[in-house]
Amino acid sequence: MDQEPETPGSPMEPVRTSNSQIINRLRRYDERLFAGLIFCFFFLAPFPFVTGFTSQGRIMYSLYDLPKFIFLYPAALLIAFFFVFSLSYHQERWQQTKSFLRQNTGLKLLILLFGFQALSLTSALVRQNGLLQLFIYFAFIQLFIALAILFQQRRLLYASLLGTCLSLIIFCPLGILQFFDIQLPFLLPIKGPASTMGYRNPAAHYLVLNLPLAAYLGYHYWQQWHTQKGEEQKYRFRQLSKSLIFAAIFLMALTHIFMTTTRTAILALIVYAILFPAYYLFSKRHSLSIKTWGITIATTMLIAILIIGSLAVFPKTRTRVMRSVNRVGSASILEARQYHWGNTLYMIKEHPWRGVGLGNWQFSYPLYMKSYQKDSCFNFNVQVTRTHNDYLQLAAECGMGAFVIFLFLWSRQFFRLWKIGRHHDAGNLQYPLFCSLIAFSIIMLLSFPLQMGYSRMFFFYLLALGESLTRGSNLYS
Repeated sequence: MDQEPETPGSPMEPVRTSNSQIINRLRRYDERLFAGLIFCFFFLAPFPFVTGFTSQGRIMYSLYDLPKFIFLYPAALLIAFFFVFSLSYHQERWQQTKSFLRQNTGLKLLILLFGFQALSLTSALVRQNGLLQLFIYFAFIQLFIALAILFQQRRLLYASLLGTCLSLIIFCPLGILQFFDIQLPFLLPIKGPASTMGYRNPAAHYLVLNLPLAAYLGYHYWQQWHTQKGEEQKYRFRQLSKSLIFAAIFLMALTHIFMTTTRTAILALIVYAILFPAYYLFSKRHSLSIKTWGITIATTMLIAILIIGSLAVFPKTRTRVMRSVNRVGSASILEARQYHWGNTLYMIKEHPWRGVGLGNWQFSYPLYMKSYQKDSCFNFNVQVTRTHNDYLQLAAECGMGAFVIFLFLWSRQFFRLWKIGRHHDAGNLQYPLFCSLIAFSIIMLLSFPLQMGYSRMFFFYLLALGESLTRGSNLYS
C-alpha cells in the first residue's frame, strides 16, 4: 500500500520541530560552554599541587609532577568528550573535523610518533611506566585535535590566551612572596620563587613560555583602543584597561623570571628577544617603512633595557649568568649534562630503532652511566632520572624513527609561521607563537619539559595554536 505523503498537520512535524529546537538551543550555548571550559582549563593548569616534596623537603613521588597529570589528563579528556558530543549538532564543526582528520599533516605526524612510542614498549624494562606515559600522550592528542578545530572560532582561542595569562596574576605574586621569604601555609617551604610549581626551574619555564602571550594580549587590546576611536567611551576605556593589565602582567612575569635565577629560562628569553626583531622585519619585508623600522628598533631597545636592568637588580641571577658566560667554549658550561648526554648517546647507539622504551630512560641509564664517563649525579645519595635534553631522551627511549618524526613535526611549526605569517588573517598571533616555540626549543635542549605535566600539555597547546592560524581559505594545510 502506498504511504500517504506527510501533511503540515502530520504527527511527524512536531517531532522534527522539537529536534530542531533542541539543536538550536545546543548550538546557542555551545560557544559559551567551550569558552568557559577552555578558560578554566588553562587558568587552573598551573595551580593544582604538582610537587613531589613533603613539607620537610623529602621526596614523596618518583615523578614529582605526577599529581599534575591527575588534573590535566581527565580535564583534557573531558574537553575532548564535549567536543565529540558537539559534532552531533554542529554540522560545520563536523565538516571541519573530517577535513582536519583527513588532511592535516601535523596530526598524521603525531599519530606516527605515537605509533613509534607504542612500539618502543616492546623493549621496555618497566612497561607500566611506559603505558602511563602513553595514556597521557593519547589524552593530549585528543586535546590537540579539539583545540585546533575549536580555535577556528577566535573567541575560543582568546579564551585560552586569557586563561593562560590571567593565571599569572596569582602565580607571580605567590612566587615573589616566596622570594622575599614570606612563607604562606599552603605553599611548600622550598627556597626561591617556586610558587605552586614546587621548584624554581619549571616555574621559570612556565613564565618564559607565557610571557610572549601576555605581551601579545597587551598589544592586542591597546590596538583596539587606539584604532576604534569611533566607539563609545565606555568600550574604549575597557580596552585600555585590559591593555594596561596585561602590560603589568608582562612586567611582573619578567621580574619573576629573574628572581628564579633559572639560566635556561633567561637564555630562552634572551634568544627570542634577539630573534624576534629579525622575524618581524622579515614578515614585513614587502611593506617595510620608516615607521616599521622605528617600532622595531624602539621595541628592541626597550626589551634590552628591561633585561639588563633586571640582571642589575638581582645580583644572584647576574652572578649565575656571568659564571655561565665565562664558561662559554668549555664543556664545563654543561655541568653534569655532559655526562648525561654522552652516556645517553651510547644508549642510542645500542638501541637505535626501538629505543629502551617510553618512560624507561631512568631504568636503563644505570647500565650506561659509565659508558662515556662516570656520571657524578648517579650515586648513593642522588640518581639522575632525566637526560636534561628531551631530544636525546626521545631518541634513547623511542628510537631514531621517533626522533626524526618529532623533528619534522616541530620544524613544521616554524615553516607554517614563515608561510602564514605574511597574511593578515593570522591576526599577529604568529609573533608570540614564534617566541614561545623558540623558548620551548631551547628548554628542550637543556631541560626536560616533555617529561613534565604542564609543559607537556603546553607543547600540544602550541601545536594547536599553530594549526589554528589560517592561510586564506586553506584552513588545514
